Amino acid sequence: MKLAAIPMLIIGFCIGCSSTGTVTSEQLKYTKWQLSRVDGLAIPASYNASLSFIEALQVNGFAGCNKFFGEGDLMDNQLSINKLGMTRKSCGEQLDQFEQQLLDSLKQGAQIQLQSQQLILNGEQTFVFIPAS
Repeated sequence: MKLAAIPMLIIGFCIGCSSTGTVTSEQLKYTKWQLSRVDGLAIPASYNASLSFIEALQVNGFAGCNKFFGEGDLMDNQLSINKLGMTRKSCGEQLDQFEQQLLDSLKQGAQIQLQSQQLILNGEQTFVFIPAS
């Protein structure tokens, strides 16, 4: 009987931790994500945006046309990127506009969730990322 209680306690502890929804820098460290949807819509293949987290929440990625980098700040499940730098190419009005929306969302800060193998950033728009291979 006592042996059956141990797995139940472990399951209860895991459910309790996951239900808080708190994302930590340790969960993000050394992960790479590929953008799959914006505001519920699939993105065109040409909008090949990605986001990577490295040591101490340093962030780098590709916004569809330009590479970017910065220092992440994670507080109360809100991710913002400070000291954001990027390359400066133009790839057409639509892609440039999309890229600016993504980067503005990262600079201003967005609520972050890790859910069902997805990284979700909820700000002015909702960006859904999946693990990159």
